[in-house]
Amino acid sequence: MSARLALLLRYVGLVILVLAIVLIIARWKLPMRDHRSRGVLDVLRALWAGWRERRKDIRELSEDLAALRGKTALLVGPEDKSLRVMRWKLEGLRCGVVSARTGREAVAIAARENPDMVIADALLPDMSAVDLYESLGRHETPVAFVGVQSRQWDELHRLGRNVVCVGKPFDPDELAAAIGYLLR
Repeated sequence: MSARLALLLRYVGLVILVLAIVLIIARWKLPMRDHRSRGVLDVLRALWAGWRERRKDIRELSEDLAALRGKTALLVGPEDKSLRVMRWKLEGLRCGVVSARTGREAVAIAARENPDMVIADALLPDMSAVDLYESLGRHETPVAFVGVQSRQWDELHRLGRNVVCVGKPFDPDELAAAIGYLLR
């Protein structure tokens, strides 16, 4: 019985060897043109580079958010959920928050309070976003417009480098980080 088992194992081994040789020849004669196999070191290098890039992004995000601490923000717009969420985010970052419902009220508050940043709804009931920016008169103060429509986008970006435009819905963390980046 053991001689038959040994003979069977030899035949199975021989079949596996022949199959491996056929696959090697097929791979050699019919190479895959669009696929480059990566070695273990290439994969590890890519993972390391991705990890370093994520760490850099996290570090920059925390620096941007830290730049907001102790600053005063003016929130302008009719009371809706997005500005309320932004108020909670800024208060969580220990920012002072002042609110205004209309553009005229915002200009008066900005003259009185001198805020470090302005976050305004792009569709105010009494004035356009461009008019609000020009009425504020302080072009070094970062201004973020929330709910920007596609037709307003280019016009608002031409105002200056201290203008951030965001559509709705938006991520409060990203908006706060963008304003913090401008403050740095």
